[in-house]
Order: sequence, then C-alpha cells, then structure tokens
Amino acid sequence: MKVQASVRQWAGLVALGAAGWTGCSHRGVPAAPPPAAALAPPVAGETAEAPGAAVASVPEVHVNQDCLILQDNLDGVQGISVPGGQMLPNGGESDPVVCHLESKLTSNHVQSSVVNGTIQRSVVVVQQQQYLLQNQFAQPVVFVVEHAVPDGWTVDSVPPPTSMVGKIAIFKVVVQPGQITRLQVAEQHLIPLAPPAGG
Repeated sequence: MKVQASVRQWAGLVALGAAGWTGCSHRGVPAAPPPAAALAPPVAGETAEAPGAAVASVPEVHVNQDCLILQDNLDGVQGISVPGGQMLPNGGESDPVVCHLESKLTSNHVQSSVVNGTIQRSVVVVQQQQYLLQNQFAQPVVFVVEHAVPDGWTVDSVPPPTSMVGKIAIFKVVVQPGQITRLQVAEQHLIPLAPPAGG
C-alpha cells in the first residue's frame, strides 16, 4: 500500500512538472517589465488596454531651436511629453538629456557672382547649430525639430528640411530606444557689398 501511494505521489509530481514545463517560457532570467516612466503614452487612435490596436504613426517629440520640448500639434500629430522633463512657465518642457545644443558656430566669407554681366560680391554669414537628441522611451520616436529661420536667412543644411511651415524649417529624425543622434542645421544670410568707387 505504501509503495502504491508513493508511486501515485511521484506520478502526480511528474504530471505537475510536465504541465509547468509546457506552460512556462522562463529561460533562467526573469523578465522585468520596463519602468512606467520609460513607456511612451499611447499613440493617437490607440488605447492603453490594447496598444497597437489602431494603425498609427510613431510618437513624435517636438523641439524648437532652443531645445524646448513642445506639446504642439504639427501635421495633425501632437508632440508628447518626455519622462523626467521639467515643466516651464511658457508651457513647454526642458530636459538637456533629451535635447541640447552641442554647438553653435558663426562664420563668414566673401562670395562673388556674376549678375547681369557685372561681378557682384557679397558677404555670406553662416550659422550652424548641432542638436543632440536622445530617445529615453522604450520604443522608437520621431524627433521633430522646429527650427525658426530669421527673415533674410535661408536654410543650407544637408540633409535639407523635411518641410517648411512659414518661417519654420521642419526636420524629422527617427531615433531608436536609448540611441543618441546628432542633427546639424545650417542657415545663411547674404550681405551685398557696394561696388568699388569708379568701378
């Protein structure tokens, strides 16, 4: 009787173990869920209960030329808030880890061109600004840089802006989770020089 009871207990443990093995996806390291702050909010058209239920674009982080994080609406897409961003009185956010200007340079040179058969000389003033953009979300995001172009200036960047909205040059950059991307924006201004006296 004792032998039969032991055999039944052993068979029950084997059955339980087999059921556990077939239903378990554990591979030796417990999978920790990503922190809630690192997850981007649902994209427009999705719900928190069923992410991905609607076909939607990648979330966008909008920043201006001063790396202020904006929650504006551009092309029908709302800019999202970033984890750890500091709210500012004007309604934007600031987080130097997410966006900061790595360099701002100004240079100039003289350029000559032929206009109506005469040589026209101009001073070309070039301003360059390098954005450093870091994705802190657990999914890819599009950084939308809304760079204001002053009157009399033109954008001279490679690659060129994705689009122009009035005097705002729009640059869109897809950044993967944890990735840091640099975006160089250049603009130039021509100042015509007066022809030499007697020429």
